Amino acid sequence: MHDDFYGDDGTAFQPDCEVQSPELYPAPTLQEVAGDPEALLDFTITRWRFSETVARMWQDQPATIALNVVTRRFAQNQQVGIRSALLDVAATIGQHCEGFVRYAWGEYPESVDLSSMARASASCLPFREGFDQVVDALKGRDERERRQLMFSLSYFRSSEALDWIERNIFSPITEDWGRLAAASELDWTRVAKWLDLGRPLSLVALDALAALIRTRTPLLRVWSPRLLRVPDSETLAIALRSCAEKDPVPRVERITGFILDHASCLIGVS
Repeated sequence: MHDDFYGDDGTAFQPDCEVQSPELYPAPTLQEVAGDPEALLDFTITRWRFSETVARMWQDQPATIALNVVTRRFAQNQQVGIRSALLDVAATIGQHCEGFVRYAWGEYPESVDLSSMARASASCLPFREGFDQVVDALKGRDERERRQLMFSLSYFRSSEALDWIERNIFSPITEDWGRLAAASELDWTRVAKWLDLGRPLSLVALDALAALIRTRTPLLRVWSPRLLRVPDSETLAIALRSCAEKDPVPRVERITGFILDHASCLIGVS
């Protein structure tokens, strides 16, 4: 089975050749495997993404049995995609998988990816241990890879990611920085500070505010983060217009205009 070839109801989309009497070989549905952790794991591995419906099925499994199934399958298969699915299951089970996630870190980076490790660490490990593991992993990447992978810190949804941005920011300042900030307990005090400091942090602040208004990534859509310690509308407008005056380039003017037009989404007034 392959996730590109089967729908959630077990329908084959792209059969390699015509199957005689296909009704005799149906792929299982989620409901059919719900009571069998091994079969549920097979189903999970073949999905394009780890859906909320699948997650709920795993939450209904006895934690000890689910952990044993995941641990055994992880040891049997070193394929990164399969191990990512197993780590997604571990993240759903939570702290019961603490030891398993520590073991999985021993396989990084050869046969596990950082995003999956970060999600599982945020769910299963003590915050300090998990967050620091991901920070250390990012240190070992070049700037291009670090920019692509730094969203992994967003799984912790912690303002410590904002401190990390301040210490580690580098050009170019893409929207990735703002999306990470938006997911990380961003408050107006931090935004005002960054706007006042100017580039590069002012660009991150603007992108973060825009990301809070218009959540373009799957994670932000699921989490729906909000700006904390929101200012009043006048304070927001003064800060944004001051930023645009000090940095009168199209990017800044466009984003500040967008934020002002949708200020009610940030501060909760009509």
